[in-house]
Amino acid sequence: MLPALATPAQAADRAALPAVTPVISCEALGHVDLALAVGAAVHGQKAALLQTPKGKFCKVTGQIAPAISFEVDLPMEHWTQRFLLGGCGGLCGMTRVGVSNAGACVPALNGEFVMAGDDMGHTGPMMGLAQGEFGKDPQKRIDFAYRANHVTALAAKALTAAFYGQAPKYSYFVGCSDGGREALMEAQRFPEDFDGISAGAPAGLFTVQNSFYHAWNVRGNQRADGTSILLQSRVGVLHDAVIQHCDTLSGVKDGILEEPRTCHFDPAWVRCPAGQGDTSHCLTAEETQAALRLYEGAMDAAGHPYIIGGPLPGSELQWALPATEHGESMSNGIAASAVAYIIPAQVDEKAADLTRFRFDDASFARMNELAPLYNAENTNLRPFHKHGGRLILWHGLADQSISPLNTIAYYQGVQREMGAEQTDSFLKFYLLPGVGHCGNGEGFPQVDFLSPLMAWTETGITPAAIRTERTAQGSEPMGPPSGAHGKPPAGGQIHMAPMPSQPYARPNATATASRPVYPYPYIAQYGGAGDVNDARNYRPVKSPVPLPMTFTSHATPLIGPDNQKQYGSLNGKLVVDSAR
Repeated sequence: MLPALATPAQAADRAALPAVTPVISCEALGHVDLALAVGAAVHGQKAALLQTPKGKFCKVTGQIAPAISFEVDLPMEHWTQRFLLGGCGGLCGMTRVGVSNAGACVPALNGEFVMAGDDMGHTGPMMGLAQGEFGKDPQKRIDFAYRANHVTALAAKALTAAFYGQAPKYSYFVGCSDGGREALMEAQRFPEDFDGISAGAPAGLFTVQNSFYHAWNVRGNQRADGTSILLQSRVGVLHDAVIQHCDTLSGVKDGILEEPRTCHFDPAWVRCPAGQGDTSHCLTAEETQAALRLYEGAMDAAGHPYIIGGPLPGSELQWALPATEHGESMSNGIAASAVAYIIPAQVDEKAADLTRFRFDDASFARMNELAPLYNAENTNLRPFHKHGGRLILWHGLADQSISPLNTIAYYQGVQREMGAEQTDSFLKFYLLPGVGHCGNGEGFPQVDFLSPLMAWTETGITPAAIRTERTAQGSEPMGPPSGAHGKPPAGGQIHMAPMPSQPYARPNATATASRPVYPYPYIAQYGGAGDVNDARNYRPVKSPVPLPMTFTSHATPLIGPDNQKQYGSLNGKLVVDSAR
C-alpha cells in the first residue's frame, strides 16, 4: 500500500553537499574556450556579475554555432554542486534561465544551482508564423529538435568545471510542453547529460501533435464556409454537463474528475430539445456535433483515428476556442506555422492556410516523414537507466493543448519495452486531475516536482504521494492566460510569454487547498473524515480503468524502441547522418 501522503522534502532527503566557491574570477570565465567541450565554435562569449536578491551570480552568455544562444548563471557564494537546465515552451526562440514546479525546493529557492537556458537555435516569438521560419534552415531544425539543449549542457558543465574546479555532482533537466519533449529527448538521445529529469505534458508526438491534432481543433470546429461553430462562451455549458453526469471518483463532489477516462460523453447531455428557442443552457445540434468531434480527435472520412486521443472530459474550460465565428484560436497559430515551415521535409508556405490541410493517409505520411528527427517517443530508456538516471513524468488531465492520453501511451510503451518492474525502478508517472496545460485549471496545479526528483536521485528516496495545491491566484508557471480561475481569456488566445529570466525558483503561493497525487495508476480518494481540502485526508486507490489501455490509431506505431535518427545538413538540405 502506498503511503497516504509524503511529507514535504526536507534537507535530509537530499545529499548533504557543501558549498563550493569559485577558483577563478567571473571575468576570466568569459575567456574559457568552450569549443572543444561542445564540438563547435562559440561566438560572442562574455561574462558579467549579476546581482540578485539571492546573491551574486556570474552570468555567461554566448552563441554556439550556428545560432544557439545560451546563458549560464553560476552562484558566486553558495553553489552546492548542482546544475539545472530548464526547457523552453512553444517553439522557444528566446533564452531564459528559470525553473518551474520547484516553488518549495529549498536549494532552488536559495539560488544554489548553476542554472542555464537556451533559445533552441533561433530567435522569435514562442508561437506564430514568423517563428516557424527557422524551418527553412536544416541545421536550425536539428538544433530545435535535439541538439541545442545537449550542447548547452556541455557548455554549462565546462564553465562549471572551470569556475569551481570541479564538475557538478548532480545535473537536472526540468521542462513542460515542448520543454517536456526536450526533457524526454535528453533521456532518449543523451542519457548521460542528466541524472534527474522532470518531463511535464511532453509534446513527444511533435509531428502529429502540431499538425493533425491542432489542425483538427480548428477544422473540426468549422462550417464549410470557414466560420467556427463552438465558441469560447459556450464551453461552460459543456463542462457543467460533464461534471453533472460523471463521477469524480474522489469521494468529493468538487467538480474535479479524478479519473476522466471513465467518463464517456453523451451528446444527449447537452443537446437542446428540437424546437427549443432558448439555447443559453444547452447546445445546438451543430454545436454538439462539433464538441463530439473535438473529443474524438482527428480522423479520416471513414472514422479511422489519426491521433492517440483528443482532450478528456473535464477539460472543457481549458479549450482555447475562438471568441467569434471569424476569430482564430491558439491551435490555428500552432498548426499553421508547423505544417508550413517545420514538420514537413519541404517548406510549403501556402500550407499555413489550414483549409488546404487534408486528413488522409498521404498527409499523415508527409507530416511524419521527420518523426525520427522531432519526436521523443523512443521507449528504449535502458541507456538512461544504466546511467542511473531518474525520470518523473507528469501530465494534467484537463490539458487541452496536448492530450494526456499521449503520455499514457508513451509510459505504457516504456513498460512494454523494459518491463513494468524495471520501469518502476527509475520512472514515476503522475496524472494531475483538473489541471490544464503545464498549470492552471480547476484542479490543484501548484506542485513541486524538483524536490522529490532530487530526493530520489541523490538519496534513493522513491517518490510516492506528491502534494498538489490550489492557490487564490492560480498557478501560471509559463505565463499562460490571466483569466479568472485559470480560464483562457476571451478568444482563446493563450499568449505564452514566459516569466522573466532568473537563476532561482519563485516561491509557492499560499495554498488554499491541497490534494495528493499518486504514481500511476493510483488515484486519490477521500478517507471520509476531516477537511476535504487537506491532502492528508486522502488515500490511494487503484484506478478502475482497465490496463493496459488499448490505442489503435495511425499515430500508435510512432511510439516504440530505437525510432530516432541523427541528422545533418548537406548542401542546404536535411539528411540522415548514417555515420552516427
